[in-house]
Amino acid sequence: MDLSTIFSRYNFFQQVRLMLRRLKERPESNGTKSLTSDISFVSPLSLDAPAGEVGQIIRTEEGVWQVEVLMYGMTGALGALPTTYTEWMLERYYRYGDKTAKAFIDIFNNRLHALRYLAWLKYHYYASYELNSQRPLSEALLGLAGVMQSAPALQNEAFAGLFMHPVRSALNLETWLENLFSVPARVRSFTGGWLKVPSEQCCHLGHVRLTLGQAPMLGQMRRDRASGFTVELGPLPLSHAPQYLPGGKFYADLLKRIREYVGPGLAFSVEIITKHDRHGVPGGCLGVDLCLGQPGPGFHRVYLPVCREQE
Repeated sequence: MDLSTIFSRYNFFQQVRLMLRRLKERPESNGTKSLTSDISFVSPLSLDAPAGEVGQIIRTEEGVWQVEVLMYGMTGALGALPTTYTEWMLERYYRYGDKTAKAFIDIFNNRLHALRYLAWLKYHYYASYELNSQRPLSEALLGLAGVMQSAPALQNEAFAGLFMHPVRSALNLETWLENLFSVPARVRSFTGGWLKVPSEQCCHLGHVRLTLGQAPMLGQMRRDRASGFTVELGPLPLSHAPQYLPGGKFYADLLKRIREYVGPGLAFSVEIITKHDRHGVPGGCLGVDLCLGQPGPGFHRVYLPVCREQE
C-alpha cells in the first residue's frame, strides 16, 4: 500500500485523515493507534519558506511512513525553536553528515503533531467515526442523557431524551412503544388493581389491638388506583393480535420494554384492541376473536394478565 501520495498539501489534518483511512483497510489496522505505530512526523531541516503544510512522505526501513510537516513544528522557517537551532543542525548535517540532534528533536516533533491531530479529531466527529466503529456523538448524547449504564434497550440516541428525567411520563412511554412496535399505543394512568393486604393490617375477631374502627380495613384485598396503569395497543388487525398475546412473538419483549421504562414498583396491565370483522361462530378463541352474546361495534378488547414487580 503506497501512502506517499500527497492528498492535501495545504491541510495537514486532511492529509493525515486520508492516510489513516487507507491504513484502516488493512486487516491488522487498529484505528487511531496507527497514528503512532505506522506514521511518524518530522520537521524540515531547511530555512526555506514552506510551500504548504505537508512536505515529503517516505517510508523508512522499519516500515513507518514518515511525514514531513512544514509548519508548527520545532525547527524550520516556521518552527517554535529559535532559528539558531535549525542553522546549527544544518551545519552539522552538511559538514559532518550528523543528524543526531535532528533525530532527537523529531521525537518531540512526532509527539507534538500527533497531539495536534488528536485534538482536531476530538471536534470533528466524521473523521473519528471513520476510524472507530463507535460513534462519538452518540456516546456524548447517551452520556448527557445518563443512560450509558442502563439496559441496552435504553441506550438508543434517538430516544435518549425520553429516559433522562427521573420521573417517567405516560406520553413518552406511548411514543417509545409506538416507535418500537409500530402500533398505536395509549397509556391510561391510575387504573390500579386489587392488592393483597398483610394479615397484621387486617381486623381479626378476638384481636384486641386491631379492633373495628382502628384497623385499616376488613377483608384481605383492597383496591389501590395509584399502584398501576394500563397500556392499550391497537386497534390491530386480527392477524397481528396473536403476536402480542401470551406465547406470541412480541409478548415477552413488550412486557420487558414497559418494565425497563417504568422501573420497579408499579404494576401494569396490557389491553389489545383488535378489529372485529368476523361474524358467526367459525373457528376462533374465546376472549380473543370470539365472544358470547352480541359482538361489539367493530372492535374486541383483550385483557392480558397484570404484570407486577415480583413477576
